[in-house]
Amino acid sequence: MYNRERNIAEQFVLNTSRNVFLTGKAGTGKTTFLQNIVDKTNKNTIVVAPTGVAAINAGGVTIHSMFHLPLTAFIPSNDFTDFNIATNRYGLKRHIKYNKEKRKIFNNLELLIIDEISMVRADLLDAVDYALRTVRKKSEPFGGVQLLVIGDLFQLSPIVKDNVLPILNKYYSSLFFFDSIAWQKSNPIVIEMKTIYRQKDDEFIRLLNNIRNGHKNNEDINRLNSNYKDIDNDEGIVTLTTHNYKADRINNQKLEELDGKEYYYQADVIGKFSEFSYPVLETIVLKKGAQVMFVRNDPEGRYFNGKIGIVEYLNKEIIKVNFPDEDTTIIVEEEEWKNIKYTLDKETNKINQKEEGSFIQYPLKLAWAITVHKSQGLTFDRVKVDLSRTFAPGQMYVALSRCRSLDGLTLSSKVNSGNIITDANILRYHKNIKLEDDIENILDLEKTKYDNDRLIKSFNFDYLEEVLSQWKELITEGEISGQGNALLKYNEIENVYNELKNVAYSFQKQLSALINSNTSDDHIFDRVRKAIDYFAENFYSKLFIPIQEHIKVYRVKKKTRKYTRLLRELSIDIKAMVNKLYGLRFREKTVYSGKNIFDKNKKQNKKINTPKPAKGETYRITLQLYKEGKSLKEIAIYRNLKLGTIETHMTRWIEDGSVDINDFIEKEKLNKLIEFMKNYEETPLSEIINSSPVETTFSELRWVRAYLK
Repeated sequence: MYNRERNIAEQFVLNTSRNVFLTGKAGTGKTTFLQNIVDKTNKNTIVVAPTGVAAINAGGVTIHSMFHLPLTAFIPSNDFTDFNIATNRYGLKRHIKYNKEKRKIFNNLELLIIDEISMVRADLLDAVDYALRTVRKKSEPFGGVQLLVIGDLFQLSPIVKDNVLPILNKYYSSLFFFDSIAWQKSNPIVIEMKTIYRQKDDEFIRLLNNIRNGHKNNEDINRLNSNYKDIDNDEGIVTLTTHNYKADRINNQKLEELDGKEYYYQADVIGKFSEFSYPVLETIVLKKGAQVMFVRNDPEGRYFNGKIGIVEYLNKEIIKVNFPDEDTTIIVEEEEWKNIKYTLDKETNKINQKEEGSFIQYPLKLAWAITVHKSQGLTFDRVKVDLSRTFAPGQMYVALSRCRSLDGLTLSSKVNSGNIITDANILRYHKNIKLEDDIENILDLEKTKYDNDRLIKSFNFDYLEEVLSQWKELITEGEISGQGNALLKYNEIENVYNELKNVAYSFQKQLSALINSNTSDDHIFDRVRKAIDYFAENFYSKLFIPIQEHIKVYRVKKKTRKYTRLLRELSIDIKAMVNKLYGLRFREKTVYSGKNIFDKNKKQNKKINTPKPAKGETYRITLQLYKEGKSLKEIAIYRNLKLGTIETHMTRWIEDGSVDINDFIEKEKLNKLIEFMKNYEETPLSEIINSSPVETTFSELRWVRAYLK
């Protein structure tokens, strides 16, 4: 079935770079939309949520674990703060020390999906923004990463402690995500899903809309209270309560009332899986006749998340659940929930999911009662609602909207206007949510802009700088053998890289000008193909091959395992970067149709011989280090050579004038040695050293002789 809002939202997420807030009433298919986007997108994507259970259900990780954020509040400035309560920008920068892989993941991230955005506070979203801008070294909101945030503001709200609220109030007009500084700067598209799939009853839909919007009219309250009644048979009915202790008390009492033996079913927890993220109890206690709820969708369609049944038979190995309304019984099998971690494929720079742990348990929980909070996202045919102690905005709406119809709704206590609580900030924001009349035209413009920007940005090679800086750091601070030679190679590669980067900057400007002019697409394709050939050839021949040769030289030296491993990572990054150019698409067409330079040179790559050092190379290394300010003794230690060898190297550079002899011998002594050595230009030094007018060394005599030459 065609759904205009869903289709527009999908197009904005898949084919533009605009941030999108997808909202909608309960039952409009927001969760399904998230799953479809993850399946369809080619963008490097990460899914996060504010809580562990929400993250597991969304197939992602928590916001805090993904970004290594502290549990304290965040203030978007460097103002002084008590770090026990809040963290400022300075404190957060010190806190978020990402490892190399995590930095690469963030630098390759294109789409960040945040589920249950209604529970995400403004300061938490600003902390995510600051982390991404810091690691990606980009000033755009969220470091240029596109955001898709999903949720219903009229449902569960963000939570804040009393001692934190006064601090955050200084920086934010409300705690909702839409009042975060980054979100307001990001020019988002807000799309509301309007087609309700959960309820078909027009009267119930109208009533729910009124409650959602905070409309307190007597007609609605009286209609709801007409469903206040006692029920003799509560089989198949779920009681929704406002507090955990109420739900636990009801469930425990009902289970105790049942005759028969209790059976205990222990979850199998493998690897890493936080107990705060367990989707069901680690130990489930059941009896025959227990009312249970499924907490997962069955791939075969036998049950869905929220479906109610009765335990018909059980033993240590088998649980059978009956659905009275359908007169069917199924054998329940254990389900596996996965705790994932995001990793980066080094060959392609694609973000993938890696399983870190799993939780295996029956997808069941006792379901005579459940809290409103835990019912979010579930659908029930028959619900009994206890709203006598409603305490949070949206709580009544969430509870009532879990039910499919008014006929299936029962109130265990009457409601009044005081139970209808809606935050004024949400109403203010929501009034401005509407699709522009020309939204399709905006979408077309954004698609074109995204296509253009993606092509231009493909020739930005800045992200190699980080691993290059790590290479230099490893040379200067490490203890590898042949450091001077390594430093020369680094300087050679860095110079080539900087030249190519400058050419790329110029080409980006040319490409931007071509795209913004009336130049034909054929001409743009031709220029881009030539650019791909140029950069691929140069990155291959002037960076990739020399690095491979350097690796072959150093892998046989001592203490170079870490060094060569980093160089291999750099090689992989270069290859992935070139392959990305080969895979470029523009105007829905693949740009390049030639042969990959790595494929063309496979045989050559296998036959790279260990190169011999160029003649005089070791002398040049010593000169390079000396000009960087190192003493001769330091150079000897640095290069793992004898001091006499380094002094011999300097003789050559004194002779050709590259080094001043006055740097090594004080003037008065030098003058005496010059006069002395003029008489012994060809005499072996061993025969004249004892005749020297001043105390000296063989090296000093060699330097003076070289100076005279």
